Amino acid sequence: MTEAGSSGHRAGLWAGGLVFGLGLAMMLGVFALAVMAFLRVPAALAGPGESIGRSLAVAGVQIGFLFVMAYLSSLFASKGLELFAAARPLGDSERGRGAARGTQG
Repeated sequence: MTEAGSSGHRAGLWAGGLVFGLGLAMMLGVFALAVMAFLRVPAALAGPGESIGRSLAVAGVQIGFLFVMAYLSSLFASKGLELFAAARPLGDSERGRGAARGTQG
């Protein structure tokens, strides 16, 4: 492998690992926000000043936002894994499997 090809693979591996790590950090942030949100809802329902309907509506909106943020962070992490896998150099056994698959088909 040439020196330029090796550095390109290395940069792709680092970028993939970084994107995956950021996706995982985003997921952990979403889980932390979910815990905080679900701890606040019972306190809001028990409070005398808030109506139950308003508290449940706010909780519903928070659940929707948490779902969207969790979905986007999982997409982000999966793109990091795809980038990492695409930048990984193929070994001799993997090159042989690809050639063998093409001849069987």
